[in-house]
Amino acid sequence: MEYARVIITDIAYGGDGVGRLADGSVVFVPFTAVGDDVEIEITERKAAFCRGVVRKFVAAGQGRATPCCRYYGRCGGCSYQHLTYETEVACKAKQFKTLMARVGKFESFPELESVNPSPQDYGYRNKLRLEPGERTLEATGYYVPYGYFERDNTTFMMVKSCPLAQDALNKMLPKAIRSDWGKQNAKRKEPYPLTLRITTDGDCCFYFGQASPKLSWLKEKLLGVTYRVPVGGFWQVNPPVAERLLQTVKAWCEALPAKGTLLDIYGGAGTFTMQLGPMFDHRSLVESDVPAVNAADFALQEAGLVTELWKGPAEEFLSAADGPLANIDLDQTVAVIDPPRMGCLPKAISALRDRPPKYLIYVSCNPATLARDLKLLCADGLYTPEKCALFDMFPRTAHFESVVLLTQ
Repeated sequence: MEYARVIITDIAYGGDGVGRLADGSVVFVPFTAVGDDVEIEITERKAAFCRGVVRKFVAAGQGRATPCCRYYGRCGGCSYQHLTYETEVACKAKQFKTLMARVGKFESFPELESVNPSPQDYGYRNKLRLEPGERTLEATGYYVPYGYFERDNTTFMMVKSCPLAQDALNKMLPKAIRSDWGKQNAKRKEPYPLTLRITTDGDCCFYFGQASPKLSWLKEKLLGVTYRVPVGGFWQVNPPVAERLLQTVKAWCEALPAKGTLLDIYGGAGTFTMQLGPMFDHRSLVESDVPAVNAADFALQEAGLVTELWKGPAEEFLSAADGPLANIDLDQTVAVIDPPRMGCLPKAISALRDRPPKYLIYVSCNPATLARDLKLLCADGLYTPEKCALFDMFPRTAHFESVVLLTQ
């Protein structure tokens, strides 16, 4: 075993504290704060860095807080409960700037126009997905506990409640497990995961495994606009922060001179088209998830927003000779892209570079893949980052949302 004393000087994206060993090696230490003076055990050595765990606190740095969750440190979900929320948000803002320089290779990048914390750093999530544990046979039948994986992403850990979830979801959890559906699921040799959801209006539901397409769609609201969302479909887990993001994007679009076509790429259930669509003469939405496209179609028709829908992978349609980029005035086009955590596939980036819309708004839940994609989109001066903003959609976790406006 190898031990060392380290002073933490930074917090890396992902939540680990950063320090240097006596030999100059970078070491990552979870659950530490800037200024912590700690004795650590080195658990892993690689060519470029080391990893360690705290064995003793010599002195505590600024911004520390007492975690509210008894599972913190074991559960693989949260990374920042040991910090005050103000400190967490400041760390995330610094991480965004660092990733734009380190991964995106930008020598200069616009300062964050706004950093938007969540109104609630606990009790905000409107959706939980819990994994099944090992079932047991009781007098009343089979019983299956539900919970999360520990930090090793392998070891199951039963939880009775999650402090990130809205109270109604935590109260629903034992009822779902003991429901007839839950008992039926427990009879399976390999029980399905359990998902719980609550809508903007407070309607709760749950399902095991994949949500049946026969279930009634949920009604959600953002900035006064009503959406219909499949029970198993994607929806933002922190609506108040999602509304702040939408307000920012709307303000940016209103200030742009281009009002010809709105191109909503990875458009989901039509969140951006419903909000931004009335500003534009024409609208196109690209989405590969068929239930989401159907939901968008329903909402857009109800709103009277005629929109061209493209059902399929974004990279396929964007590069197609007759795709949504083919027959529009690109100088009068604003493209909003909101890809999954993995970012855009190379084929999608190439298509956008081959036929670039005048303005591009990139919405991202992963600043590392955002920086990678911006580096490609801005190569050779094709695009220039003009504005950016950060939205803490996922307090206490390592994740956050950010938005960047690119112009030609």
